[in-house]
Amino acid sequence: MTFIPWIVTNLIRWIRLKIYQYEVTFAVYMLTPTEKFIFNFLLLTLLSMILTGIYVYLPDHIRVIYGHLYYYWAGERPFISGGLPSISSVFRETGTKSLGIMYETAKNAAAAATEPISEL
Repeated sequence: MTFIPWIVTNLIRWIRLKIYQYEVTFAVYMLTPTEKFIFNFLLLTLLSMILTGIYVYLPDHIRVIYGHLYYYWAGERPFISGGLPSISSVFRETGTKSLGIMYETAKNAAAAATEPISEL
């Protein structure tokens, strides 16, 4: 039974330490209570807006970036209705296809370069 109060005591001590570190780091300890309230309110408002923006817009932004990367790698637009394919399937399916296309292109270019130029 003495184990629970020990955990609660350590938790309260840890929280007080973090509050102290916050106040010393940002020099909040020398503000009046009204100034502390305003500073903390502005800081929490800013953090909540940033976190809300990350939650709302970041997944779509990452999806768009992935769509561009898929287009640059595979050379085609990803299927919108079926969702984007996984990254591993993109590299597995198009990696060997891309190498084959590059090999054929290089072989054709080498054959064209070695053909004699016909004079007009």
